Amino acid sequence: MESVPPPSAQASSKPRKSAGSLVATIVIIAIAGLLLARMLVGSDTAQTPEFMPVTTDLASVAFEGDKPVVAVVTADWCSPCQELKRNALSDQRVQHLLASKAQPVMIDGTSTETAMPTLEKLGVRAFPSTVVLRDGRPVAKLEGNASADRYLAWLEAHL
Repeated sequence: MESVPPPSAQASSKPRKSAGSLVATIVIIAIAGLLLARMLVGSDTAQTPEFMPVTTDLASVAFEGDKPVVAVVTADWCSPCQELKRNALSDQRVQHLLASKAQPVMIDGTSTETAMPTLEKLGVRAFPSTVVLRDGRPVAKLEGNASADRYLAWLEAHL
């Protein structure tokens, strides 16, 4: 007759879940919750500054003179992009500097597939990105959101 181990011995032979899989599960649940919350609340897209034409194709915009082009790359689905529009790009000092020393343009990267040729030309790897172009070539790039003061200082250094 074969002996059967007690129930407590059988339970201990089961493999335990690692701490890594528990953390991954928590992260997945948190991301799903954030996505659900965003769907329920809405995207709250910030207004694009009136002085900036919007395009997905930089080549479609006619630039004049020898002022540098400042291309601000954003997307409707990008929260940091909306913050950049609400804060730095809404600041009167930033608007004055862009209007007087540059030719600003907003690149709409909402559909990355449509905007991909422009994003590649600008070397954009992150949203939002601000790229200064001289003679059609990128000469400076700021990736990510920035306060109005930091954005203004960066623009002053590169215009």
